[in-house]
Amino acid sequence: MSIDNISGKCDLFKGVTRISSAYDTRRGSVIVETDKGILLVSSSGGFYRLPGGKPKEGEASIQAAIRELREETGLRAHEVKYLFKFHASKIFRIKAKGEPVPSSEIHHFAFFKPGKDMKLKVSYNTLKILDKYDGLRERGKEMDKEM
Repeated sequence: MSIDNISGKCDLFKGVTRISSAYDTRRGSVIVETDKGILLVSSSGGFYRLPGGKPKEGEASIQAAIRELREETGLRAHEVKYLFKFHASKIFRIKAKGEPVPSSEIHHFAFFKPGKDMKLKVSYNTLKILDKYDGLRERGKEMDKEM
């Protein structure tokens, strides 16, 4: 399933009971773009999602996003930008240094490219976030052309 296949149309899930997702609780989630695509993570190799996690007590979502990216992938953030809120989660775009390496929590990595047929399972809400991000990028390109 590619991001193009779901762009705003959720008929595929009509009548399906919605279960809670990682994005329903306060967390900082990260979009890391690489030459291979947008980094996705999975602990089991089942469903993939964006890196990120819940803030510790007294920690802001942006701090949690940076910390979780490092803990889950070993990547070091060097540029962070807030993008938007999705359910209870804040979504950040992070430019990072290094190559992702497995951790005690995350054992699998994948890379998402919009428009490419994906052979892995990406969580429904992750696809919705990626669709929204792709829309922001497209609007940004249009604005650049107008200037």
